[in-house]
Order: sequence, then structure tokens, then C-alpha cells
Amino acid sequence: MEAGQKTLTVTVMGYWGTYPGPGEATTGFLVEHGDTKILLDCGSGVLAQLMHSCEVKDLSAVVVTHHHHDHVADLGVLTYAVLLSRLMKTRTQKLPVYMPHPGPDMKQSLGAEPLIDLHVVDEHATVAIGDVLVRFARTQHPVYCLAVRMEADGKVFVFSADSALDPESTGAGRPDLPDLARGADLFVCEASMYAGQEVDARGAGHMTAPQAGLLGRAAGVRRLALTHYPHYGDHRDLKAQAEMTYGGPVELLSTRQVLTV
Repeated sequence: MEAGQKTLTVTVMGYWGTYPGPGEATTGFLVEHGDTKILLDCGSGVLAQLMHSCEVKDLSAVVVTHHHHDHVADLGVLTYAVLLSRLMKTRTQKLPVYMPHPGPDMKQSLGAEPLIDLHVVDEHATVAIGDVLVRFARTQHPVYCLAVRMEADGKVFVFSADSALDPESTGAGRPDLPDLARGADLFVCEASMYAGQEVDARGAGHMTAPQAGLLGRAAGVRRLALTHYPHYGDHRDLKAQAEMTYGGPVELLSTRQVLTV
């Protein structure tokens, strides 16, 4: 690392799809670069895991990919934590929250806390959070959903969020998702289903593990990790199936694992 450069790290708060495993969480990642601390998605159980790594008063921003419960279930209690931090005067700065356009209930809930600063983003947005540049791409999912690319000091982390791929695709799907992931140093990609479940995966707006590998290979990513695991089968099969199509090693995640980009 060159003098003056800061490390870009990603700490896994949760990796389950649909609902959390015992003592664990659905989707959530803490992305850090120096003093910049960004919570990426806030699924069920994420806030409890976050407390091991970062206090709410120290968060720089929250980025939300879409409004399905397994990605936003803890946003309400996060808002309560901000409220208490404000009352205790441990946090005085507003907390920016970047997300696709929320429904009226979520907008009202977040807007009720004076220190929550809501920003609506779409696939055309570019956001600077500290020294981290954040860009987005729309994915194929039943609700509006954004994949996320974060860059700092020449390092690139990309999160697929939830997305399906076209059945005839070799990793392209929507062209904007592989373009967003192009050349990433770390690509965390959803793998909600196993080989042979492509029809079911596409109908649900998700990928199989072999499709995740294809996408990583097509985008030329340097490191591929899988997330959004199903609650059945052997997750080691997800890894093996993705490695067959990616053509290299693929990682499975664990709770509070720290990934250096």
C-alpha cells in the first residue's frame, strides 16, 4: 500500500437470504475506509451484529439496495438507535440514508427522526461519502433494486444486491450489472439457489451459484464471494458450482468476517 492510502474493508453483518439463521442476520455489510463507515443494507438481525464493529453514532451513511424485508427489516430499530444517540448527545450530525424511492410508511418512519437525512437514488446517481465514491446499476428483481459499486484509493468493491440473469446469458443479464462489476477487486454476488434451479431463480429475481460464477467471469472480477444463501442444501455446493463457471476460487462468507479489498 502506498503512503497515505487507507485500507478499504468490508465486514459481513449478515449473508442469509429470506430470514436469518440462529444468532445471525440477513443482508448487511459495513464498508470502511479510514474514518468513513458505510452500512450497506440493514436486514433482519444486522443492527445487533453491527454493534460488535461500529456504534451508530460513528456511522457515516447508510446505503439501501431495495425495500424487501431481508434487506431493510432493521431500518426501524436503526432509526430508534439514532434517536437515542441524539437524546444522549453522542450523535449531533445527520446520518445520510441513500435508497431507492421509499413507500409512504417508510418515508414517514425515517422522516420522523430529525437526524435521518433521506436521499433518494437511482441507477444514474453518483454519491461521494467521505473518500468513497458510490455508483449504482439497476438489477432484475421484482421490486426496484440497485447493485452498488464503491471505489476508494483505486480499490473497488461491488455488491450485486438481488438480481436474476437472462437464461441465454453468459453472465450479461442486464448489461449494466456486469458493467458495474467490471474489474472489481472484490465482487460479493448473490447465489440464492443451486444448479438446476435456474427457472425458479429467474422467477424469483435471483441467481443460481453457477450464474454468479458466470457473472463474475464475464465482469473480470479479481475476487468473488457469494452471499444471500438458501436455508437448505449444502452451501459448499454453492461454492463448488460457482467455481466451475468462474474458473477460480470462490469464497463463502461468515458472520463478522472482515474482507480486505
